[in-house]
Amino acid sequence: MGYAEMTVKPHLTLKRWQCLLALKASPTLQRRPFLAHELKTPGRNGVLRPSTGPTLSGLEKAGWVERAAWGVPGQGMPFRTGGPINAWQLTDAGRRAVAACPDTFPGEPVYGG
Repeated sequence: MGYAEMTVKPHLTLKRWQCLLALKASPTLQRRPFLAHELKTPGRNGVLRPSTGPTLSGLEKAGWVERAAWGVPGQGMPFRTGGPINAWQLTDAGRRAVAACPDTFPGEPVYGG
């Protein structure tokens, strides 16, 4: 049983909402594994910035994405690498969250309520 299955519903924080909107805007990322930097979300100044591993780990804890190995070590490169490239892919729960994502941010969740 995963973390998301143990909780009732994950909190929709601003960063998670921004990620869901970015996924909604990119049907390509919804269909295939993607690297964290392919998912662009607004930074503090509004400029689109690549997402990071910790951001996607937060989505993983919500049950919306899961880790996926992408390629084999050194595939398509002129050198060997240490291991497979870690990518992310949308889960079924993530697809439902993307579909249900509101266009305007509903506000920070009230924790413990």
